[in-house]
Amino acid sequence: MKNEKDESGLKSRVPGQIASSKQTIIQPSRTNVTGSNHLVYLSSSSTLASSAATNLERSEGLLSRLWQRLMNDPAFAYAWTIFLTHRLLLFALGAALVLIAPAEPPLGVSLLRDLNPNFWGPGFLFLEPWQRWDTNWYIRIAMTGYDIGNGTTNYPPLYPVSIAVLGRLLLGQYMLASLVISNLAYIVALVYLYRLTSQLFDESIAKRTLVWMAVFPSAFFLASGYTESLFLALAVASFYYGEQKRWWLAAGLAALAGITRIQGLVLVLPLGYLYMQQRGWNWRKIGREAFALALSPGLLALYFGYVFLILGDSNFSNHLSVIWSVRFAWPWEAFVMGLAGLFDPNYANLLIYNVLDLITLVIFICLAIIWWQRKLPRHYLIFVVSNMLVYLTRAGTSGFVWMSMTRYLVVLFPCFMLLAQIAPKKYIKLSALVQAVWAFLFIFWMWAG
Repeated sequence: MKNEKDESGLKSRVPGQIASSKQTIIQPSRTNVTGSNHLVYLSSSSTLASSAATNLERSEGLLSRLWQRLMNDPAFAYAWTIFLTHRLLLFALGAALVLIAPAEPPLGVSLLRDLNPNFWGPGFLFLEPWQRWDTNWYIRIAMTGYDIGNGTTNYPPLYPVSIAVLGRLLLGQYMLASLVISNLAYIVALVYLYRLTSQLFDESIAKRTLVWMAVFPSAFFLASGYTESLFLALAVASFYYGEQKRWWLAAGLAALAGITRIQGLVLVLPLGYLYMQQRGWNWRKIGREAFALALSPGLLALYFGYVFLILGDSNFSNHLSVIWSVRFAWPWEAFVMGLAGLFDPNYANLLIYNVLDLITLVIFICLAIIWWQRKLPRHYLIFVVSNMLVYLTRAGTSGFVWMSMTRYLVVLFPCFMLLAQIAPKKYIKLSALVQAVWAFLFIFWMWAG
């Protein structure tokens, strides 16, 4: 009986002991699993952090190597030095004047008075002084598009469309977008100008060419929200690739120049001359790329088709007359009218502007003559002369007899190649001083081109 009780007691105790044993066994198992997961999580986090750090280091290393490669290029290194010096000096001038310069345009320029630049904090010091005149037209087109009757259709689309795209990416910072595009184009223009000048002459002349371009009185427009730097970059690059016989690329760049400024329309003339010269004027050697070059004005034609046929705006010349007080004229007519206007007492207050325009125009005419006398590459002379003829088809009717002439001339890069060879260095400082005065007038909403 005792054994039975013992066996019975043993049986009664065994389940509890087994359960207790299971609990004893299972509990450490759970603890081990949890600890293992924690270790795995820490290991994964550490791996991800290490991977992110490695990727960051690789990106930094890639950017560092890319920058080093760019700085090892003499063209980029010198262009960057010229650009950075010019840009910082202009930023300093604008920041020094921004608090005393008027923020709104003069009375009568109503279309430019209701644009909200939406500056970010300190950006006011560096952006607001340069939001002047035509920059506001480009920003308006970028924000609201083209419309008939308000003058916006007079501006070709490449630059304002670029501002529209980048401005939206920058969360509405359209003024910042305009300066980013113009300044990047300015750097590109300087790089290609250095390379092209080195190819035609030598590196010492290339360096002086960049200096002369940067100190030209209206060169601050190259770093402002205007189309000059973009047009210059496209024009110089098209000549550079044309010289290398890469005509498909040259034709494409010329087409883009045409929808940047109207003057791009005549790029086909000097580039066509160079193309035929490379083929010894043998018409049998003309290839398919010649047709691409001949059709390069086609993009501008498409834009005009959009304006006339879709928007229904057929009063292009009327906009020039009413909004900008200029009209079409034959080049010689505009030149004679300009000379006569210098002696008109009704516009005596504008005499300084017109005299500077006349001086720069005469200088560039003389440079074109010297280029021809020295028998330098003829296609660059064609570029200079054809562009000046286009500029002279605009005759001012409100006192500005050669409206914006000083600004237009800054893109005639062959003239700066020649200045680098014949102009005394002492005039570099004088030209830079005139630019500072001109930029001062521009910041204060006075007409400077």
